[in-house]
Amino acid sequence: MKVIKNFNLVNELTLPEQVKAALHNELIEPFNGDVNTTADFWSEYDTFLILLEGSDVDDSLVDADEDIQYFIQYVTDNPEFVVLLNDDTCPYLLALSVTTTAGGGCYLLAPLTSKTTPATTLSKML
Repeated sequence: MKVIKNFNLVNELTLPEQVKAALHNELIEPFNGDVNTTADFWSEYDTFLILLEGSDVDDSLVDADEDIQYFIQYVTDNPEFVVLLNDDTCPYLLALSVTTTAGGGCYLLAPLTSKTTPATTLSKML
């Protein structure tokens, strides 16, 4: 599992290129495609992304920081949206929950092959 709190670090994630491009587009869309505005918003309004990796299992999620466990559960229970980021080899799902009154929130990203309960639950919403 990885937690990204700086928008500019999203591009450093090890993801299939199609997924990385689709993720980037989804994240900047609310800001009219402006990368700088997106980065500023993430910084100012505590927006972040949690990546559940293919090797993650429910037992490993239990070992995460309590705040991260809370946000994973919150996104699973209260997604604003869930979208599929297509890739020829392994599609990913992306979910968002708004967690602040200013609109900041938590994104949850996971491969569809993930066997974690959050990913399985969210995949049923696609």
